Amino acid sequence: MPSFGSKFLACLLLGSAILVSGQFEHYLDSLQASELYEFPEGSEGSIHYLPKGDNKTFELQLEQPIHFYGEQYDQLYINTNGILTFNAEFPEYLNQPFPLDYASIAAFYSNVDTSYSDDDTSISLFESKDQDILDRATALVRYAFSSQSEFEARRVIVATWIKVGYFDSKTDRLNTFQVALIADEEKTFVQFIYPDGGLNWLQGETAGLGLPDIRAQAGFVAEDGRHYSLNGSGSENARFLSESTNLGVPGVWLFDVAPIAPELNVRTPDNAESRTESPALAQSCQAHGHQCHEQAACHDKAEGYCCVCLSGFYGNGQSCLANDQPIRVTGTLSGNLNSQPVNEEAKLQSYVVTSEGRTYTTINPLSSEQGAQLRLVLPLLTTVPWLFAKSVGGVANGYQLTGGVYTHVSRLQFDSGESLHVNQTFEGLNYWDQLSVKIDIYGEVPAVAAEEYLVLPDYVEEYTFERPGELKSVQVLSLNITREQRVLGLQVEQRILYRSCLRDDEADPSATKVLQKVSKVDLDYVERDQALRIGAISKVGVTPESNACNDGTADCVENSVCVPVGDTFRCDCHHGFAAQVDENGLEVCLDIDECASGHHVCDENAICANTEGGFNCYCIEGFEGNGYRCLSNSTADNIEYAPAPEGQDEGSSDPNPNSNQYPGETEERDQEREQRERQQAEEEERERQRQWEQEQERKREQEREQYPQTDQSPYPEGQGPQHQDECYLCSKDADCYEGRCKCREGFQGDGYSCSNICGHEEVWENGRCEPLLLERHDPSCDAFGACQCPYGYELTEDGEHCTYVEDNDLERNTDLIPCDVDKNCHVNATCNWFGQELRHICTCKPGFRGDGYNCESISDDSCETRPDICDLHADCFEKQVGKWECECQAGYEGDGFRCQLAPECELAEHCGENALCDNGVCRCQKDFERDINDRCVPAGKCGIVFCGPNSICKWDSAQGVQYCDCLEGYQGDPLTGCTSKPLSCHVVNNCGIHATCEPTEDPENFECQCIAGFHGDGYVCIEEQNCLNNPTLCDMNAQCRSTNSGLVCVCNQGFYGNGSVCQERQQQDSDFLIVSQGVMIARVPLNGRNVRPISVAQMAIGLDKDCVEGRVYWGDISTKKIVSAKYDGTDLRTFIDTDIDSPEGIAIDVISRRLYWADSSKDTIEVASLDDPSLRAVLINKQLVNPRGIAVDANRAKLYWSDWNRESPKIEMSNLDGTGRELLLGNDAVTLPNSLVVLEDSGEVCYADAGTKKVECIEPQTRQIRTISNELSYPFGITYTNDRFYWTDWTTKKVEIVDSLGSRQKPIQPPFFGSHKMYGMTVVEQHCPQYQSACQINNGGCTDSRLCLVNRQAPSGKSCKCTSASTGCTVPAPGY
Repeated sequence: MPSFGSKFLACLLLGSAILVSGQFEHYLDSLQASELYEFPEGSEGSIHYLPKGDNKTFELQLEQPIHFYGEQYDQLYINTNGILTFNAEFPEYLNQPFPLDYASIAAFYSNVDTSYSDDDTSISLFESKDQDILDRATALVRYAFSSQSEFEARRVIVATWIKVGYFDSKTDRLNTFQVALIADEEKTFVQFIYPDGGLNWLQGETAGLGLPDIRAQAGFVAEDGRHYSLNGSGSENARFLSESTNLGVPGVWLFDVAPIAPELNVRTPDNAESRTESPALAQSCQAHGHQCHEQAACHDKAEGYCCVCLSGFYGNGQSCLANDQPIRVTGTLSGNLNSQPVNEEAKLQSYVVTSEGRTYTTINPLSSEQGAQLRLVLPLLTTVPWLFAKSVGGVANGYQLTGGVYTHVSRLQFDSGESLHVNQTFEGLNYWDQLSVKIDIYGEVPAVAAEEYLVLPDYVEEYTFERPGELKSVQVLSLNITREQRVLGLQVEQRILYRSCLRDDEADPSATKVLQKVSKVDLDYVERDQALRIGAISKVGVTPESNACNDGTADCVENSVCVPVGDTFRCDCHHGFAAQVDENGLEVCLDIDECASGHHVCDENAICANTEGGFNCYCIEGFEGNGYRCLSNSTADNIEYAPAPEGQDEGSSDPNPNSNQYPGETEERDQEREQRERQQAEEEERERQRQWEQEQERKREQEREQYPQTDQSPYPEGQGPQHQDECYLCSKDADCYEGRCKCREGFQGDGYSCSNICGHEEVWENGRCEPLLLERHDPSCDAFGACQCPYGYELTEDGEHCTYVEDNDLERNTDLIPCDVDKNCHVNATCNWFGQELRHICTCKPGFRGDGYNCESISDDSCETRPDICDLHADCFEKQVGKWECECQAGYEGDGFRCQLAPECELAEHCGENALCDNGVCRCQKDFERDINDRCVPAGKCGIVFCGPNSICKWDSAQGVQYCDCLEGYQGDPLTGCTSKPLSCHVVNNCGIHATCEPTEDPENFECQCIAGFHGDGYVCIEEQNCLNNPTLCDMNAQCRSTNSGLVCVCNQGFYGNGSVCQERQQQDSDFLIVSQGVMIARVPLNGRNVRPISVAQMAIGLDKDCVEGRVYWGDISTKKIVSAKYDGTDLRTFIDTDIDSPEGIAIDVISRRLYWADSSKDTIEVASLDDPSLRAVLINKQLVNPRGIAVDANRAKLYWSDWNRESPKIEMSNLDGTGRELLLGNDAVTLPNSLVVLEDSGEVCYADAGTKKVECIEPQTRQIRTISNELSYPFGITYTNDRFYWTDWTTKKVEIVDSLGSRQKPIQPPFFGSHKMYGMTVVEQHCPQYQSACQINNGGCTDSRLCLVNRQAPSGKSCKCTSASTGCTVPAPGY
């Protein structure tokens, strides 16, 4: 028998060509089912099969122990659920992740169930010493592991699962896989085989009972807890175990599992020819598209690929969730809150109704104290709603961006001073498809009792894409504590980091912004359950116009309109419809029968016919009209209606058939025939009317049976639907347009009644009344003595003059029979229809003038000399040289001598958006109505809002916008609803004591106002407390003075404060410099001796002093703070540490108690109150590039700053409130301007320029520049005292000195305590200004959290600057 060595050698020689190519099919071929290890028939031993079921097991007693990790075992158990265990059976499926409590080998641990499988299904176990199997296994191990060239397999134990189903007895998808243990006396190797197409399911179906099954797990668990998982184990990617490998052939895996040292884990193959499991970075869909979720498509791009969820799913492509399916979030907490460790036993559980964007979160168990404080940790509220916000307009929510794998870092800064950091790490879906998060909290929040009720109003937060994969949000919020009646203000900064994948056709989202609305927030601690419960609704992609009606939330029935109400909506039936409940209990909008209920405006001699959403009116027999006005036939001759369309048959209901239908007959025969036809037509009309009435009565009976009418009218008492066509009511001196009456030019009134604007013997011409000059025309006579007057005049009896004759043609014409009935037009006239007069009228042909019954040639007349021949709605134009003609104005048509309203439209395009053309009239489409700007908008909408009850939509012509306004006699908020105004005090005399009834700006309105010295609402007036009637309001070292702001307390000389509290100005140390060395603040005496550090910083640049309180302030650009300390370094305090990035320049106004700073990162100039840093404002936020130095001239109320813009450096100035900004020096004068200082006596601004290497000064008024010193090295900080300039120099590393005459003095060489550079500096003198300012006392009288800033140009000498805390004004956005 050949030895194993010769067999192995032959095997290697035979397959060497294949091995060199990296293909390993010599051992496993193509991995079809036949290539699984099979029990050789006739060999020693036997194969064991598990019975059918879902919890079966079989014990294999081993003849020799087998080694696994560092242990050896005598028994091996095969279990139904795809796992082998050592020395212990494991029949039941445990739904938990690795590691399990058993030493085990999991080929495909999952909820296998073979209860109802067919004969092709089997689970088997056998141990073999067949030489062919041993040779195959030996060759495999020797090839895979370079250190095992001497290994020789002694036995192979094989467990196989063939075509197994899953719980609960499912067989529609089947799995096949195998595990082989290859062993000698000491070593053990494990081979997994997953045939191509062998893995078709990953988890069992629990039918909603508890948590879903974990997806299949594959790997090893040692007895001591060590474990190892294959790539994709426990996730969707487990399905790719049949396509991946660690050996070079898809579906084949090999591991060295014994012996393993205690500090190590299983080993993988190290053969250089074998491939790794999968590349570290996937490069294409073809190679690695399996990394995408099973409900995602793979898209190649220029570099790599992206995964995109399929329709019906959402996520980032690597994780996809089914639309509208609820999801759970689970998490753990750690850290410290208010110096107490967070209870790490507390767990976070969230349930998200994704279809609504509604989140419910519970954290428990928590003590009452910690649960109450955690309510203030708002990131616990915000991040999950961000993930699953309901999308508006297709904007991606957080899960679509991240797939649930991201880092959320947030910082909370409370107005009361507390600061909190929250780090949340979202790890994606866990084994049970729950989103997993770890939360770390550290910092402090204000103390709030557990029994207090917190209210967080609805808010909108803005997220900005800093770059792909990074979002940032800064939001200012207010928490209302109801019982304490106080408000907690805080700022929340959030940063979200995730892995982004942009397809080649996707735009870079950087700098784009997304708005998210969070509403209906609940923050409750339930002591009974020891639980914090949080709830919220979120929508992403909202806009100022977003509401429940247009974001897809609303679902209104037919014939109704959606009306937003707060964050929800209501459905109102259209006009003409009323709400009723149908047989299914659902509310529907049904047509109102205005005719049956009597709520219509038909004439009493008309019949009302109900229509869908409205009604029509028809005159009864013997009456004619439009149904809204009906006259008897005897009086209706002059009421005309539009002629019937061409082709109308003889049976038409036209009450005035044209008598010219038979022009060839004699007049007598015409009349006879006409009478017969009229009688016949009337009889046919009466018959049709009777049939119509019977049909309508039948329909009403059916409707009454189907929808019984209630006694309640669908309209308010005394009101009914208003018919739009009111032309029949117009005055004879009015035109009707779009169903509304309007007086003609020269007349005034409401259109129904019009009176002549001009007086007797006056006529309306060119927009005004002109005197009627009766004598201005003389007759024109021919050679025979026949004289003729112009049109509109008649010859006097003596034949010598022409006098004006009032035009009564129209009045006369109205008494005549219409021309289409009585052929009475002049031969040079035509019979035409005039809609505004509802009749046919004779009209002279072009070239003739007259009333249509008498027409004369006007060939000799011209409108140039006789403009009166043109119609009132026509103008005279020169059509050709010397030939003038009348032409109807826009909106009118005719020959120019007679003009009538033209059709408003011919096509729908003429009517604008949401409108259609209906017989020449523009009408709004269904569910739309005309607004005040004559546009068709959604019914009930005014601009972008809906007006509330008792309000109407109006047009602001100045602003060009629509707005809601209360009806006359009503007041309140027109958006929510107006209420009737109470009677004025001048009527009911109800003002209180110490109050009078005074007229308002509207002289028709009066209001109660407290008299001088009292304040209140006019009904209750309380005497004002001031320092004159109550001197105790002032400090004993203050006086009561009258100012523009009223009576105020002012501290005496030598004291400072707000007047109510005055402190004595302390004698401070003086005559020394304070210099920043970056990481150290140093105190440098002017004599250069005894220099000492006073405080440590991280990177301090600019600084300045407050000589009143003896403190120095500096900006630290590393910690992003402004801090202060006393001159000796004690009493270190943080002044500002929120919304500040790089405060390079600091300047203090000690008179008004204000601190100004330049932020070179935000590119802003800002200011805050020294007494209350929460009162802060941005003064300048545009056209800055790198602001650095800053100086304030408190005496002259001016502010100066430098901009270190290399392309266009400059020094600018403004008033102390940021107004009056102007350029002081441009790039022709400065290059690298650093620090600034103002000389108190002269007002000059001096600056250190590291580019020109000079120290210079400029007089702001004259712009005169003087050079103090030149040819310097690198000047940076600068200050001035005792006629000497001091500056820090980066090159000489000294404090250089020059006197005011330009003579250089001996420099100071201070020791360096930190970096070897010196930055900003200031000098402490004995002198400290003690002037007064408009903002010095009580914030200058500014209210609403506004900041008082001095402005000498303002009438009051100050301005009240809006801050972020102000409610009555808005802080402009950056760049505006």
